[in-house]
Amino acid sequence: MKKKISICTTLISILMLGSITLFGQNISVTFTATGAATQIDSVKATNLTTNQSVTLPGNETLLLTTNTGIPVVSELANRGIVYPNPFSGKAMLSISVMKPQIVFLKIQNMVGQVVSETKVWVQSGNHEFNISISTSGMYMVSLTTEQGTVSNKVICEDATGSVNTIQYRGVGSYHLHKTGFKTPQTGYSLGYSSGEIILYKCFSGIYTTVVTDSPTESKNYEVEFVECMDPTGRSNPIVRIGNLNWMAENLAYLPSVNMPSSASKSSPRYYVYGYSGSDVHEAKTYNQNYTTYGVLYNWTAGNSSCPSGWHLPTHSEWIILSDFLGTSAGGKMKESGFTYWVSPNIGASNQAGFTGLPGGDRQDNTFVFLHSFGYFWSDTQGDNISALVYLCQRD
Repeated sequence: MKKKISICTTLISILMLGSITLFGQNISVTFTATGAATQIDSVKATNLTTNQSVTLPGNETLLLTTNTGIPVVSELANRGIVYPNPFSGKAMLSISVMKPQIVFLKIQNMVGQVVSETKVWVQSGNHEFNISISTSGMYMVSLTTEQGTVSNKVICEDATGSVNTIQYRGVGSYHLHKTGFKTPQTGYSLGYSSGEIILYKCFSGIYTTVVTDSPTESKNYEVEFVECMDPTGRSNPIVRIGNLNWMAENLAYLPSVNMPSSASKSSPRYYVYGYSGSDVHEAKTYNQNYTTYGVLYNWTAGNSSCPSGWHLPTHSEWIILSDFLGTSAGGKMKESGFTYWVSPNIGASNQAGFTGLPGGDRQDNTFVFLHSFGYFWSDTQGDNISALVYLCQRD
């Protein structure tokens, strides 16, 4: 019987992070809830290589498609939004949205080049757009909303006198079935090539679980939801790496806040990077550091702040994690790109779904190393006065 361990890690600063080849073949994936939840509300799927993402209802199927950059038509639902089709130069695009939001529209040719795109804020209801294409041929017209991406294959037969544009017409009717026009099949799709990593962020009520994978065939993911709630009732996302559950987000439990000049090895200390004060509400809203990086803890505070059923990882558990991830384990644990990390952020792929962030540290009565280093506590004592610390760094 495999032993399941729930682990919370703390950034000293602290983040607590818990505990076939394709060859043009499309892959269909579905999701089933297990553990603390019985259904999945929604899934956000992100290709960590291309940074493309799509959000879909938890009971829908996601089609991973050959990653040419061209959205493809999936086999999930009929929705006729472009008419006429085929058309001569110009056509109408009709959409329906459930709530106010920004919608993104894009026309691509069949080699993936974008010939026209736009984004528009719309209210809930039905809306119409004029689309125009300057060169005859086959194209993909894609609509991206908060519910995901749907795509229509269209054919422009005669483009005489036309230019490449998408123009918003205004509120209109949603032509779901227009007599005499083709009704392409549409659904949820994400570009994917063999070996790329897909990160699935799965939501069910208060629970969130992260899953990463490089699928080689169609499959169903059994997503285990695990309770990870701090003393204030805030629920934290988790990721399973090997046989251990880890927190997948910085802990933000803040019962009080200390100034960077206030230090102690025996009493709990809580810090928000960049804030020098004692007001908890002010510390949470002072800048974006609390929202992005959570709270920095000394070891005593970190030990007492873990959600019920969770603990700081032991030295042995850190070694288990590193051994499981193998070569370049640190890079596989770091958030990729330069939104949070400064260059060069070597090897960062977030392949493990750990999403390690550089929350910095408090040293010598001041805050240091934001965007460059992330420090994580162990519960294993290193000597009479300190505990072992683990480090993610930009290089």
